[in-house]
Amino acid sequence: MPNGAKMVPAPGRAGSRLRFLGEFVRQPLTVGAFWPSSKSLARLVVGSCAIKPGDTVVELGPGTGAFTELILDRLRGQSRFLAVELNASNVATLRRRFPRAHIVHDSAQNLTEHLGRGTADCVISGLAWGNMLPKTQHGIFRAILRSLAPGGQFVAFAYLHAAWFPTSVRFRRRLLRVFKRVETTPIVWRNLPPAFVYRCWRD
Repeated sequence: MPNGAKMVPAPGRAGSRLRFLGEFVRQPLTVGAFWPSSKSLARLVVGSCAIKPGDTVVELGPGTGAFTELILDRLRGQSRFLAVELNASNVATLRRRFPRAHIVHDSAQNLTEHLGRGTADCVISGLAWGNMLPKTQHGIFRAILRSLAPGGQFVAFAYLHAAWFPTSVRFRRRLLRVFKRVETTPIVWRNLPPAFVYRCWRD
């Protein structure tokens, strides 16, 4: 279990951004953003999850670790952490940056397999839901619901420009249908593209 995960310095900011852009160009359906999340968005996303000692926290689509670093800093080895990333290049970067963290190279649709018999108290999503095919979106959402503990939280961000994409509208309707309470934060303009955060609580 990856408690007390050690971190190594992040790659240079310019190099990281160019590599992120390159991955988006090569794989636009699996890399949903062309630029890493800003510190402002990362702080808002991670701060939206009420993590307690002993909780199990899952991150889906961590990319190059913009959220991961803040999550591990909050956990401080007192909780279980699991990150699921589909892109092989990002997995290599994450494992180099966070060598003691539990990083899984797989689709988020298979989350339940990696949690085993346990459940997650908080699932933090770095996935671009508005960029997904409906079948993929449905499979990942179903895996999240199967994995989330009663009273657990789901936190996800959405890009402002994609808010009215059919897949984004479908995602928002699904959140409102299945969660006890759903909140949206103010827009983070200091992100490229601008984004906001969904904070959801289960019964």
